[in-house]
Order: sequence, then C-alpha cells, then structure tokens
Amino acid sequence: MASRISFNQISNRILDRLFANYNKLEGTQNQLSTGKKLNSPSDNPVGVSQSMEIRSELDQFKSFQRNVDDGLAYLGTVDSTLGTANNLYQSMRERAIQASNDTNSADSRYYIGREVRGMFDQMVSLSNTAFKGEYVFSGTNSQVPPFELRDGASKIVNGAGALSGNVNYLGAGVQMDLIDKNVDDSKDTVTSDANPVLVVPGTLKVNGLTEGTDYTMDYVKGKITFTSAAATALVASGNADITYTWLRRNEKDMDGTINREIEEGVAAKINTTASDVFGSKTEANGAWESMINLMEGTINNKPEKVRTSIDQLDASLKRQLTAQSTNGSRVLRFESTQSRNDERTVYTTKLQSDVEDVDFAQAISDFNLQQAVYDASLKMGARALQNTLVNFL
Repeated sequence: MASRISFNQISNRILDRLFANYNKLEGTQNQLSTGKKLNSPSDNPVGVSQSMEIRSELDQFKSFQRNVDDGLAYLGTVDSTLGTANNLYQSMRERAIQASNDTNSADSRYYIGREVRGMFDQMVSLSNTAFKGEYVFSGTNSQVPPFELRDGASKIVNGAGALSGNVNYLGAGVQMDLIDKNVDDSKDTVTSDANPVLVVPGTLKVNGLTEGTDYTMDYVKGKITFTSAAATALVASGNADITYTWLRRNEKDMDGTINREIEEGVAAKINTTASDVFGSKTEANGAWESMINLMEGTINNKPEKVRTSIDQLDASLKRQLTAQSTNGSRVLRFESTQSRNDERTVYTTKLQSDVEDVDFAQAISDFNLQQAVYDASLKMGARALQNTLVNFL
C-alpha cells in the first residue's frame, strides 16, 4: 500500500534543495567578492592547514628580510666610516713623508703637526660613529662611545704623603705615571682615578717649565720625567700642576659580537670592533700610537719620531684595510642571502596563491551555473507548491 506524501513533506524537501543551491551560490559569490577560495575552515580543512603553514613561512622570510636589510644598512655605515678612515691614513702618511724631509724647519713641521691634529680629531670622531643611536665599534656595549678625548689634570707633590689622585715626586730623572684627577669612574686604580695614556702632543702644560729642558714626556704611555733643578723646586713648592688632553679608551668590553639571524638557524656577524680597526688595548703599536708619534715628531720637531711613525701608520692602514675587507665580505654574504630570500619569498607567495586565491574564470562560470540552477529550482518549487483545497484534506 502506497504511503501518502503530505504537502508539508513536499514543501520541506523543496526548501531544503533551495537552501542547498543558495548556499552553493553564496559560497561562490563570497569567493568572487574576496578573491579567496578559503574564507572559512569548512571550505577546505586541508587547504586551510596548508595556507597557515605557508603564511608562517612568509612571516619568517619577512623577519629574515628585515634583519638582512638592517644588517646591510649597518654594514654600509661601517664601510663608509672605514673608507673615510682610509683616506685619513693616506693623508697622514703623506704629511709624515713630507715632515720627514730634513729640509723642513721646525716651524714647517709644527704646522704640519697642526694639520695632523685635525686629522686625529676627525679619526676620533669616526671611531665614535653610531648607527641608530648605537656605537658601531663598541661591540655589545654599544651605548657607550669607544674613545673619548678628555681634559686631564695632574698634580705632582713632594713626599710620600700625597693625597689620592696626586703623583708622588720620586726625584729628578725618575719616570712617573700621570694620574688624571678629573676621572673618578675608572676601575684601573685603587684611587679610582685614571692613568692617562695616549696624551695628545702639544696639549701638555706644566706651569713655569719647558718641555725638553725641564722635563720629558712619553705621550703614548702617559709618563713624565722631570730633569732640571727648576722642576725640583717647582715640585717642592707644591705648585707642579699639569694639564693635558688625552684619548681615553672605554674600559668596558668592546670586543663582543653582534649577530643578525638571516636564515633559519643562521646568525651572521655584522660588527667590527675597535680592536679590529685601531688595535687592542695591549697592542704596542696601535693606530692611535702611530698618530701620536707623528704628532709628537712634527709638533716637537723630532724627525726621527716622524720617520718611525711612517712604518707604524703603514701597519695601522693595513689593519684598517683588513677590517674593511672583512666588512666587505659580510656585505656580499648579506646581499647573497637577500637575493635568496627574495626568490624563496616569490616561490612561497606563488604557493600561497595556488592554495588561497580564486581562479576567477572558473569561479564566474560556476557562479553563472549555480545562479541558473538556483533560478530553476525557484521556478520548479513555485510550480510544485501550488496549493489547492485537496492539499488541506
């Protein structure tokens, strides 16, 4: 016996089909309006999982690219600085060769020395080059400048009862270390004063005394030797005050390594340290020593000192060129990595597009078909649901 199909059953079945066709039409319409075929996890769970993995890779590539771009800018700053330093070395060497000529008078050498002093000051400024507020030659202690010109003051007193920061006079002909009374943050001495080395020639003054007659000075080591009776009398009077300018090297560790992660698991060094460019603190003939010897030779008319400084400048220039070459090799590595990251980003973006983006030609065709199906289902539903009195019996 055939069962009776009610009007409600027919209506519900038609409405279910209408809603199903409309949902398909709406889904295709969403794809066309967003340009994406994955608008919710239910669209394609596997595709959504792949899309999330691809997006994670792209975000990682973008992070690496930012690190590479930042590293290249940092390395560019270092390269520009070292290039300027190279020109300064060349200029100082030219002045040294000029001053070593025996035909020069004391005045001629003095004026050459004043030129060298200007180059020295510029080199100090270059040593304190900063990138984004951080000093590039200070290693991981990048918040402090590696070198600083300081105005120093020392007092020589007679006897063993000297106050902290004073220098005890031990007799004529005895070499003594200067102690800068203006510095109280040094860890080098128990008196918390700094023992100045790298004193700038032409800046040291002892009241009432003449260099070469009453005292001699080792500018590189910061040691003074009194040689005359006038010096002894000055010390005995308690008026042996000394003023000078000296180059202070920061006492923090400036040899730390700064890295940038440029690929997964790959960290590349970007910094060049003060020791790489100017020599370590314990090095006998660093860059600053060579410049100070040249200044002393020119300002104090010491031709032999000038000739000695030429070889030292050559060694300093060689050290600086080595640092510049190393920095250049890092630039090449970063540029190569940048190109590789660009290629990987393009390839991964294409994969992302294949997974996420709509094929508009196919989507438009599907939309037209689903629109026609939906329209047809509406018409057929309207014909099938024409009510008569019999439907209600």
